[in-house]
Amino acid sequence: MVQNMEQIVQRYHPWHLWEDHRHGFYNNISGKKKKQTAEMVVALFENTPRLEQAMRQVAESWTYAMEHNLSNPNLNKIAYIGQCAACFEVAAPATVTMETWSTLDADVRKAADAAALTVLKDWEKTTKNQLCLNFI
Repeated sequence: MVQNMEQIVQRYHPWHLWEDHRHGFYNNISGKKKKQTAEMVVALFENTPRLEQAMRQVAESWTYAMEHNLSNPNLNKIAYIGQCAACFEVAAPATVTMETWSTLDADVRKAADAAALTVLKDWEKTTKNQLCLNFI
């Protein structure tokens, strides 16, 4: 989806450094807590400015998780950024965000994808510049 991503070398970091892991991205929840979290995910995704701000915050502050995952050419980076934003902002595990995604209105999904693409492009530019500076 994003052009020139192949120019970024895939970087690996051990899972215990991943900020997404430390914030509950891979956790499992059920019952009432899952339902409440899903409602918070919907509210987040329906508020595009808030969602994009959360996306930018994770892209900037979750250094290891972003570098490890967004440099992976086989990952759906747009979805990952949205899932991380939901984890960061409302403590939603990725599975809850994935399940909730299909319940969102098409316009909400389109706006969320556009916000994530913008954040990804910005992350990509920053990462390329940092990598270039590292080689000088």
